[in-house]
Formats: sequence, structure tokens, C-alpha cells
Amino acid sequence: MREFESHDGAGLPWRMRRQYRGLCRDFLEPLRSTYGPVVVISGFRSDRHNESVGGAAQSFHRSIPFRRGVAADVVCRDGTPHDWRRLLERLGPGGLGVYEGHVHVDTRRGTARW
Repeated sequence: MREFESHDGAGLPWRMRRQYRGLCRDFLEPLRSTYGPVVVISGFRSDRHNESVGGAAQSFHRSIPFRRGVAADVVCRDGTPHDWRRLLERLGPGGLGVYEGHVHVDTRRGTARW
């Protein structure tokens, strides 16, 4: 769970821990099995940290009361962000984005792709 803590030192809220375990089980473990070790670049972001990195106000990296869903930006040892996206797409996450050098995966309800 430490990998998901905010980069500004804010600890991971307890209510998000179960959701991050699910994200690991459903999405990050399959990535690891196929593409080697997975490094979490960004998991939970405190409001302050989210603002400092220009994150969206409704980002799934944030803890927003009464909203379900968590997010992680990750890189794998092997493959490319497009390879990782293809595998994740088959697994059906709520949110999935491809960036140069990493992918974003989240557990929102509904579907968002970018």
C-alpha cells in the first residue's frame, strides 16, 4: 500500500485500501504476469499534491467522499504503454489512458478512454 501513498507524504486513506487491493488484483497483477515488475508512478494524491501536479479536480487519484474508484499511473519493465493498454483494455477497467512512458488505470464506474 505504500506505493500508492501521495508523494507529498499524505498517507493512503483507509477507505481506499480495499479498492487499491482490487486494482492490484484485477489490473496490476495481470500486467506484472505479462510485462514484468510494475512501478506505481502515482496512486493516491492529496488535494494539495493533486493541485501541484495540475491534476483534474475530479481525478480518481483523489479521495472524494461517497465516490467509488481509485487510480494508478504505472510503468512496466517490459513492453510499451500501448502494449500495456491493450492488455488492460481486455480486462475492462473503468478508466484507461495512455501517456508517453506510462498508463493510467482506474476503477471508476462507467467507461472513460484517452
